Amino acid sequence: MPRRFRLAVTAIDRPDDNPAAVIESCVAAIAEAGERGADLIVLPEEPDIIAGGTYGQHRLEAHPAFIAFRDQAKKSKVGVIGTLSVIFENRHANMGFLLDRRGEVIGTYRKKHPAPTEEAIITKPEDGGAFPVFDFEGVTLGIAICMDIHFPEMFRIYGLKGADLVCVPTMYLDYTGDMLEAIEKARAIDSQMYFALSRYISKPFLAGKNMGYAKVIAPDGRIIVSTGHQDGVAIAEFDPKWRFAFWGDGYGGNLRTMFDTIRHPEFYGELTEPRK
Repeated sequence: MPRRFRLAVTAIDRPDDNPAAVIESCVAAIAEAGERGADLIVLPEEPDIIAGGTYGQHRLEAHPAFIAFRDQAKKSKVGVIGTLSVIFENRHANMGFLLDRRGEVIGTYRKKHPAPTEEAIITKPEDGGAFPVFDFEGVTLGIAICMDIHFPEMFRIYGLKGADLVCVPTMYLDYTGDMLEAIEKARAIDSQMYFALSRYISKPFLAGKNMGYAKVIAPDGRIIVSTGHQDGVAIAEFDPKWRFAFWGDGYGGNLRTMFDTIRHPEFYGELTEPRK
């Protein structure tokens, strides 16, 4: 029997009258994920900033929010993916991290594509590559953060590195959500991997506000679970190794093998050149 992985995503309420509550809500979401038998939960982007914090106040493992998430992960015996604004190399970074069930750091990823107002974050490649993949209990996963969604090259790299799943903590929004959902589905289909997103919700949801709608998307573009336009935790159960079946002969019978076989990297050199 293929392994059934249980992945939690969450939409966190960001009340205007008490922004600091988002940290407590993230901790509560970790606890709920553990109680409901999830293997891993994805949190939204930079709850420390949403809660009114300042960019780069703490190093990662001394960050009060990180300590709270780590302690709850250990208590609830559930893995956690999150991001925080941290001190890094005398500046700051939007740092993604993966914790195991003991609250230990498996790996980190620094956001590569800064959003407006975020241009000061450090974006140079880490040792071992700009887009690392991590093993979480047999699931190969990568992390992307918010604005990264608009740059398909990095997701193809994750696919070529064998990622089963890419987790996206975010705070992004658009007027209706249709544009972002189209992009999210394309990223999952193009690289034939699961795609998980967590973000914030403004209640009641109105066009142009934080939409909630945390979700997991399968390699065929189907949304297999979502929170809808409300806060809460949703859990998807799936086989992380499943790929969409290819409709013809050969190529291992699936689209990932076909895409990886027929690609022509010798044609794509212009993508690595600075824009003139």
